Amino acid sequence: MAFLDWSDSLSVHYRLIDTDHKKLIDLINSLHDLGEAGAAHSSIESTVKQLTDFLKTHFMHEETLMRKTAYPQIIPHKIEHDRLMKQLEDFGTRFSSEQVGLSQDTVMFLRTWLCDHILEVDMPLGQWLTKLEQPTDKAPNP
Repeated sequence: MAFLDWSDSLSVHYRLIDTDHKKLIDLINSLHDLGEAGAAHSSIESTVKQLTDFLKTHFMHEETLMRKTAYPQIIPHKIEHDRLMKQLEDFGTRFSSEQVGLSQDTVMFLRTWLCDHILEVDMPLGQWLTKLEQPTDKAPNP
């Protein structure tokens, strides 16, 4: 069993976002596994960089969708993204300079943050996007 498993309860029902979330789960699982195995600093550092880089890409995907669809909660959503990016970049810098190691607390934080963010912040975005894609039942006016 993985440290964090994808389940339908985490689906926001928007393919691009769900695909990104699955990749984030894979990266967090990789980070967990490397920490548990006592992997080399360079391997962990590489995975932290992959996670940071992919989070930037994922957040760009979501923020582009929010702007294009005039999502009403874009500002608080983006603030959450910015806050995590700052924390992860700070951790990456301190880890690279060997000021800190990879702790179980760090990996637990990432897992908890991602699940909470999906369930509390991304679910409403998924509902918004899905609603916009639904065809109307009304016939066009002549």
